[in-house]
Amino acid sequence: MEAMREGKSTPEEMNAATGRIRALAAAALSAITAIAGVLLLWTPFGEGLSNASYDSLHSLIGINASAFNDSQVVIVYLDLPSYLQAHQDPMHAWPREMHASLVKRLTAAGAKAVVFDIVFGGASSDAQADEALANAMRANGHVILAAEFNNKSSRQTGNDQPWLRMFKLDPPYEPFAKAVAGWGIASQRVDDDFVVRHQLAGYTSPENPTLVWVTAGESNPTTTNNAGTAGLSRWMRYYGPPLTLPHVSYVQAIDPMGVPDEFFRDKIVFIGSRPVAGLFQARQDEFRSPFHSFRNKELFMPGVEVHATELLNLNRGDWLRRLAPANETLLLLATGILFGAGLIRLRPFPATVAAVLGVGLAGGVAGVGLSRNIWFPWLIVAAVQIPCALFGSWLYQFQNWFFTRRGMEAAKRVADARIREQAALISKANDAILVQDLAGKIVYANPSAERLYQWTLPELQRAEIAIELFALDAANAARALDAAARLGEWNGELRQQTRGGQIVIVASRWTLLTDEAGKSTGILIINTDITGQKELEQQFLRSQRMNTIGTLAGGMAHDLNNALAPILMGAQLLRRTAPDEHARLLLELMETNTRRGADMVRQVLLFARGRGADFERIDSAALVREMEKIVRETFSRGITVESFLPADLWPLNGNSTQLHQVLLNLCVNARDAMPEGGKLSLVADNVELDASEAAAIPGGRPGRFVSLAVCDTGGGIPAEVLGKIFEPFFTTKAEGQGTGIGLATVVRIVKAHEGFLRVESSPGQGATFEVFLPRSQPAEHRAPEFSETELIRGNGELLLVADDELAIRELMTAELTSHGYKVLSAGDGAEAVALFKQQQTPVRLLIADHSMPLMTGVQALEEMRRVAPDLPAILTSGEVEGLAAPNTVALRKPFTLPELLQTVAECLGKGPGDGRTKYGVDPV
Repeated sequence: MEAMREGKSTPEEMNAATGRIRALAAAALSAITAIAGVLLLWTPFGEGLSNASYDSLHSLIGINASAFNDSQVVIVYLDLPSYLQAHQDPMHAWPREMHASLVKRLTAAGAKAVVFDIVFGGASSDAQADEALANAMRANGHVILAAEFNNKSSRQTGNDQPWLRMFKLDPPYEPFAKAVAGWGIASQRVDDDFVVRHQLAGYTSPENPTLVWVTAGESNPTTTNNAGTAGLSRWMRYYGPPLTLPHVSYVQAIDPMGVPDEFFRDKIVFIGSRPVAGLFQARQDEFRSPFHSFRNKELFMPGVEVHATELLNLNRGDWLRRLAPANETLLLLATGILFGAGLIRLRPFPATVAAVLGVGLAGGVAGVGLSRNIWFPWLIVAAVQIPCALFGSWLYQFQNWFFTRRGMEAAKRVADARIREQAALISKANDAILVQDLAGKIVYANPSAERLYQWTLPELQRAEIAIELFALDAANAARALDAAARLGEWNGELRQQTRGGQIVIVASRWTLLTDEAGKSTGILIINTDITGQKELEQQFLRSQRMNTIGTLAGGMAHDLNNALAPILMGAQLLRRTAPDEHARLLLELMETNTRRGADMVRQVLLFARGRGADFERIDSAALVREMEKIVRETFSRGITVESFLPADLWPLNGNSTQLHQVLLNLCVNARDAMPEGGKLSLVADNVELDASEAAAIPGGRPGRFVSLAVCDTGGGIPAEVLGKIFEPFFTTKAEGQGTGIGLATVVRIVKAHEGFLRVESSPGQGATFEVFLPRSQPAEHRAPEFSETELIRGNGELLLVADDELAIRELMTAELTSHGYKVLSAGDGAEAVALFKQQQTPVRLLIADHSMPLMTGVQALEEMRRVAPDLPAILTSGEVEGLAAPNTVALRKPFTLPELLQTVAECLGKGPGDGRTKYGVDPV
């Protein structure tokens, strides 16, 4: 994209790239706009926009004057002027004798029905007034009363009216209830903003109908039959702001001269209170009007007018319905895609005009829908989706303009700065860059060349320095100059000498420089220092050679041990029957040198393959000093490293690699505990613990130990954490910074070395980890295992000997047979398995070479143990490491005959007294 803006692409490519970017941006903006609109349906903010959409539709459409041309409903307000003219206290109930007079007046005027939106919960203090009102109601025959709810509980009533709570129902005063045509609940479904939007026409339960439902059934039964009972699915249509329905004051209605009878004739008259204006806290019977606007300052609509509006909706069948959720979702998706993909293709001003027209169109469509008794949350489209799409269009056009202008400016700067940039790149390059003229004089050297060769440019320009630079590989340098001049370039390696006499190896690239006319002007030389790389290659080659030596050593060890084994055993057999002392001395010398040869083979193998997990005598001081060096070179300079080592520090017996890992884990933990820097101390000492001192250390025991301590000045370890630090996978480090296995590994290695450790720490005081490892004991001289020793004889046990070396096999067979055993011999593993399966007498012991052709000793043993799981075995090999297995003994080649006989006796479980024979040979 940047290359395109800098003029490096053709116009066709630029147009194609711009089209792709605009398509991607349009798709992204369409998706954002559509998804935002759909998601808003399920959020509180979206619910607020839905309510505002409902309210704004009424305000935008305005008063429905045609609804009042022949209104079937009129309202009589018990308002403040009525109280004042009748000299009544607004804080007390209206006299019931006046209600009786009003009912009589409405009866005489021919009202179709009289609906008291006033609750008569009980008898008044004037029984005659109550009786007069009951008589008036009974005489009318079409009076409907309101029942009251008292909030006593909050349990749900069921699924058919989920909004309705379990209230205590207080029906009208019983004499009144018997005198009227019916009564219903005067309750409303009020939204959170105290606006009645859902038309509550009636309940599915006929025992508790609403006031409006009873009135509709009384005045026009076909209305309730046609409307159904699913009132919760309908929305109210308001015909105008508060006090729009035809209404009169109570004192006007009760006065025959105040209002003509025609006003009430064949009308349903609602009688209800209009709370005193100005007493905001007393508006218990008023609701917010959806017609509220800046022009209409009347905020509240009396509850009786809400009931009257509900009845008009029922009688006219013009209540509102909201689009189904699936349809609303599809509509919002469509508008989001339309405006998201459309506005981004327009310039800011046309996009703004289109957005304004879109808002108007959305409002117009919503108004048309309202005229057809349907509404939807159009403000989500007008107030969210269209502005979101417009903002995205502005943002895209702005960035497009910004980057286009930026690209034009960059294109202008490129032509002016190209030479300066090339010069800066040459100066900052890590490679050494030289320019020679055709005569071989260096005319330019970048800073990297000066750093590499340690000569400045003026010094390199001197002819004697240039000669000294290429002196080590002068012939190759001359060939490079000739090839570059003839062919245009040369690549290869050169050995060069720096000012300090250091030899460096460079990967050199020589390129011929020409002017505009094509005439040669010089040679560009780019040299990359590969000295370190060459050293690594040499190390890798040495490692490969060592691996090869290891492989060869393994094969040689097997063959040499097989060759030495019969010599050793033969010398021992000959010593047994040697006629004189001189012969025995010669045979002893042969045996000794055979052992030395086997030891040499073993040393070569250990050197080639490494010592693995072998324990060895370790210089404790050297171990700590090596770790100190590693820490100094790798840890942050903010951490001061020090060590304290006594001159007479005892040695250790262990595996140096594992002990390195212990110290390294402890040092890394100490570093992590000091992120701001601090002091790390490595302390070693000779320690002799008595019983009391050892008891104070977890897992401690008395004895002589080498103490290795790692101390830091970090934040310390809290007491609640200290008991868990050695648990596997427990860590206090952030995710991705620790595994929790470092200290667990330390504990495992220390225990494997028969050591123990302790930790001392407190918050703010740092931490000390001290490891106690047993002191290495001085090497002791081992007495010969066999010197005129009694060897246990066999009792006819059947042994199976398998070895691919005939001499070894025959010598072992002869020796074992001479000592009371029955022996079967096989030249490979497969033959041994066949002999084993053919025998009727069970084989008591298998003696097999670990590495044999066709089938190894291990494989042969596995086959035999499928038949005899408890079969003991002796595996012979030049390498016994890794041969341990249940009920299996490893015997290193070459071995002596006494070693063989003793091992066989141990595997067969023979103990003292089982029968011994003198073996008069002193093995070396």
